[in-house]
Amino acid sequence: MQTIPVKRTGPVLKPDSGRVMIRPFLLDSRERVRGILERAMTLDDGQVHTALKTAREEFAERHIDIEEILLRHARKARVVASFTGELSRERELLIGSYFTSEYALESAALFNPSIVPAPDQSGVPEGSLAFIMSLRATGEGHIS
Repeated sequence: MQTIPVKRTGPVLKPDSGRVMIRPFLLDSRERVRGILERAMTLDDGQVHTALKTAREEFAERHIDIEEILLRHARKARVVASFTGELSRERELLIGSYFTSEYALESAALFNPSIVPAPDQSGVPEGSLAFIMSLRATGEGHIS
């Protein structure tokens, strides 16, 4: 098989975290949600503070009003699990982070490239080839 020299030119595909949306992550089992909430209650305040700091660092750069979103998701989880009781703001925010996920609108993976020569090669420099390429894009949750 003949080797074809390739020179990389043109656009480079890079991720854009501005194209990520945030959404609730709720399980379909009341017992599983309750189990997660109960485990969150076993953390001491220092552990809660440290884990929440990490969650804030993960989400805050990409999302506006992240704390309000986390509180809303925590309230939904508490309703699903019929979980009552007073919680500190930090613990409530951490619980909200447990029930929050992100979704890449454009894709999480590009694969299965197909390349064919373009039917119109006019204006292409000698030794070059214009081509048409298609890719399969799969979003998070394996939606393609």
